[in-house]
Amino acid sequence: MTTIGEAKFHIKRLLHGAKEASIGDIDYLIERAGNTMLTKIDPISTIRISALSNLVHDDVYNYALASDFKKPIDLFPQDNRSSRDYVGRRFAEDFDLLKEIEEKRVSIESNDGTKYLRLNWRSRGGKVLNSLNDVDDNGTWIAHGSATGVAQDTIFKVSGNGSVKFNLVATGDGIQNTTMTQVDLTDEDEVADIFVWVYLPSVPTNITARWGNDLTTNYWTSTAQTTQADATAFKVGWNLVKFSWSSATETGTVSPSTIDSFRITIANSTAMTGIRVDNIVFSIGRPFDIKYYSKYFVKNTSGTWLSRTTSDNDILVFDTDESQIFLLECLNAAAQQIESENSTFDVSWARTELGDPSLGTGLYGKYQTEHPSQSKKPKTQWYKAYRR
Repeated sequence: MTTIGEAKFHIKRLLHGAKEASIGDIDYLIERAGNTMLTKIDPISTIRISALSNLVHDDVYNYALASDFKKPIDLFPQDNRSSRDYVGRRFAEDFDLLKEIEEKRVSIESNDGTKYLRLNWRSRGGKVLNSLNDVDDNGTWIAHGSATGVAQDTIFKVSGNGSVKFNLVATGDGIQNTTMTQVDLTDEDEVADIFVWVYLPSVPTNITARWGNDLTTNYWTSTAQTTQADATAFKVGWNLVKFSWSSATETGTVSPSTIDSFRITIANSTAMTGIRVDNIVFSIGRPFDIKYYSKYFVKNTSGTWLSRTTSDNDILVFDTDESQIFLLECLNAAAQQIESENSTFDVSWARTELGDPSLGTGLYGKYQTEHPSQSKKPKTQWYKAYRR
């Protein structure tokens, strides 16, 4: 591998010994040239494998991606992968329309400038504590604190016949139910995650849950959550909130085989009208790894991947053949930038040497032949039974 300092030496030699000052900010030029290269090929040296930041759960579809994610190659469970554990990629619409009838599918999507992974992989169904279809559908939901307006909402809901809505008057208000049918959560005790859908009319400070055999003597209290389950910020509208049982605090001694009580509270500096809550599920997740092409091509001496170099001691991850392509892209970018008497020749020579990966010419064509992209391409169905 080549250091940034060594790359700069080669770039100046290719430019007939040009001074660094004549090139301008060479660190930005290196970033620009590398990004140009990565739009044309997927260098094998940029492949990375990392764990998804969240465990994968049935019926939980959105997961965060690494900041350097470029293209997916593979995704798989960390434990006991079988020959049937193959994941296919769908376009966004197909993934959403088919998520109830096909599994082991992914979609790469983006919202507000942040890429995220949508994944449907079923391995262990969660246990529903309460579906919140109505105020008295399973036990009775009542106000906690000074909350008002506890009622059924049949319009704004995630599943079933409805949701339960209320108004936040003061911070810490919420709703609770201590009379629901008991659920045996022995297997889930201290390992499950609790998922709750919450409709927010504005963004609150945090959301907290409490569950147990009652809500005064024997119960668990979650840590306050300040983001959605996929680590994205709360938003106006429906938010999937995750509470981790393993990080919760126990009061008294809770019997996990007879859980029948739940409370959800919201902290905020101002009142909120029209909060809805729907579908409380306890689910045990599964750890997954994702293999992907990185859009970063520089590492520092500590091994951290960077979007832009910060030191001449930083390392280019490129192998020998990839480095040659990278240096020629740097020459092409620098020659156009400095516009010297040799620029026309330098640009023409660099482009001839580089060639075109789509035409199979030059160094790009040779590299593409020897190392074709392994990225997972999205596919659609020719026949879509779900459309009429």
